[in-house]
Amino acid sequence: PFVSIYFKLLRPVDHPIESQFAILPILYGQLAGPAGRLNSSHPKAYLATLYHNAALCDHCMNRIKGEWFRYVYCAKDLCDVCKNLNAHAHDRTHFFYVFKAPVDMQIFRIVAELDNLEGSPPVLNYPVYYS
Repeated sequence: PFVSIYFKLLRPVDHPIESQFAILPILYGQLAGPAGRLNSSHPKAYLATLYHNAALCDHCMNRIKGEWFRYVYCAKDLCDVCKNLNAHAHDRTHFFYVFKAPVDMQIFRIVAELDNLEGSPPVLNYPVYYS
């Protein structure tokens, strides 16, 4: 099990992602990964039972099951199926961070500024892709 939130980069970056501090606080209410031993032949099998009850996919409008993909620079959330449909239609300089465990929505609401009428701020304040 792990507590990391991952970036899903679609290609090599033009500018490295660097920070001497955590980019996001710990948002998981529990460890990510399967309970017990990892099934090495199906390492993502545990995701089949993961539901993000408070997260809706902005493309299909269903509750997100499995990995939750959120764009780093804009407040757009996608499920595993729709991220493949939307990734190339969206801004090519954008990429995802990925949740692989239940997210503490009280903390996420504050960090993502979900109540901000101007929208959520970007997670990174500099580009990693120039085009």
